[in-house]
Amino acid sequence: MVKKILTRFAVAKKPARTAGTQYRSPRIYLPTKLTDDSSFPFKEGDLLTIRVDGRKLIVQRAQKSIQQSFENQDTRQKP
Repeated sequence: MVKKILTRFAVAKKPARTAGTQYRSPRIYLPTKLTDDSSFPFKEGDLLTIRVDGRKLIVQRAQKSIQQSFENQDTRQKP
């Protein structure tokens, strides 16, 4: 069971559609050693909520009501 792992916060810079501009794409890499562990609490496709609490980043599975609202919005946007 992996309880703690060291990783890095990175910001990728990608070209935007407007010539000469870039947008930032912040990333936090989660090593597969962590995510493939049987005790890892999330699965691919899970909807997550993220909040900052002081100097901590809290990641949780979204509540059912938020998940349903998100799914309803997603189906309305499809042509």
